[in-house]
Amino acid sequence: MNKWVLKLSVLSLCVGLKVYPVSVNFGGSFRSEGDYYTNLTQGFNGDPKKQFIRGRFLVDPNFIIDDHFSVRSQWSLLESPGITPSITPAGSSLGGLGTGIGGFVYGDTNTNALVLNRVWLEWTSDFGVVRLGRMPFSWGYGLVWDSGGLWDDYGTTLDRLEYRLHLGHIVGAMAYSKPRKKSVWGHKDDADFFTFYLQYDNPESDVEGGLIYEKQTRSNSQASNLNTSNPNGYPAGTPFLDGSNPYPFPLNINVVDLYLRKTVGYFTLGGEANWITGEANKLGGGDKNSTMNAVAATFNATYEFHRLKAFTEDLYASGDSALANDQLTGFVLLHPNRRAGFILGRELLGRYSSYVDDGSTGKVGNGSMLVYGNSGSFSGVVFLRPGIRFDWSPSLASGLEVVYAQKASVQTGEERHLGTEVDLGTDYSVYKNFDLGVNAGVLFPGKGITASMSLEPKTIFGFRTTASLKF
Repeated sequence: MNKWVLKLSVLSLCVGLKVYPVSVNFGGSFRSEGDYYTNLTQGFNGDPKKQFIRGRFLVDPNFIIDDHFSVRSQWSLLESPGITPSITPAGSSLGGLGTGIGGFVYGDTNTNALVLNRVWLEWTSDFGVVRLGRMPFSWGYGLVWDSGGLWDDYGTTLDRLEYRLHLGHIVGAMAYSKPRKKSVWGHKDDADFFTFYLQYDNPESDVEGGLIYEKQTRSNSQASNLNTSNPNGYPAGTPFLDGSNPYPFPLNINVVDLYLRKTVGYFTLGGEANWITGEANKLGGGDKNSTMNAVAATFNATYEFHRLKAFTEDLYASGDSALANDQLTGFVLLHPNRRAGFILGRELLGRYSSYVDDGSTGKVGNGSMLVYGNSGSFSGVVFLRPGIRFDWSPSLASGLEVVYAQKASVQTGEERHLGTEVDLGTDYSVYKNFDLGVNAGVLFPGKGITASMSLEPKTIFGFRTTASLKF
């Protein structure tokens, strides 16, 4: 008798439930590349050659509940967290809030499967758009915030509550982000970001721009955990992560950023400027906070005439040649996607390449142009990246670009030049959503990389084949 009562109760509950239909649509991308490099170690240590095949499969399932609610997400189907820039940093549990987008190396037996990179709820109403969850964020030309594209290795991902209001061509927004919460007890190991921005986008007049202000607060205790929580995930072995060098770590800072983009005829001109000011701590520098005042800027210009496209990307991020004082000027928030050259920008050179390659599996795609300063300094970076592209047909294009890079700030007697790189590439669209490519590059390293190792620079050659599919 009791069984029948239970069955009838369950049946009544099921009949009383109201079921809402949910539609699901999928997008995503797959990319794969085969890389070969020579002389990355510059003779310092380890094998001078690096070769690997890596891939990345991202799926973006979107659950459309009704006209107001949707749940959006991004999955990385395979990840090599100890080798590739990953959303799951090596040594952490699945679901870590890392800076990478993911990817796997062919043959890696320690891959993670089905890693949920991002998931967030969107509520659209007459009063604006509310977003809640772990979501991507981009701004301007990506000096600080960049959600990442097909061939980017990193992306800005934040646990965030955001409200947006669209008024014609103007978008206003405010948001609260929680990029770090190591303990639910108190507030001793937290980070809290408060963001406000105005953005203008008018496709009819081909102009776009915006102003953003963000208040970033981090607890002082995080300075002692810098090796695992530094903003850009700088690789171990670099001089400002050796446990004794007073590397700057922002604690209580204000971030102001302005960008503008305008198309006039065949030209598109734009730029972005960022200023951070406030308090910072220093790894190994004790409990005393220092003043942080740093700037970065980028200028971009393109010229498109029929099949020809010429462009230039120029970037400056301030450095600091004397970290021991209490006036810190290094722009430590520069996004890791802001790097140039598929050799200099994507791979570590000299002793830093040896640190990750000698006696270990090594890493791929974790290059940084900020790690070659002397101990006691933060080099910053200045680079110029002009190039041209020619479309031979609607499906075939070739390009050439030159990268010249140097440190923004150096100590007395320190070499400034990081290197000059020349890259050639050809892309072929087999179908409208499937592309093949081949790249070749040569890097002439500067003494700014090798002088501290008492080595003469050795020319580096790189070769890469690519395949990508979007859906």
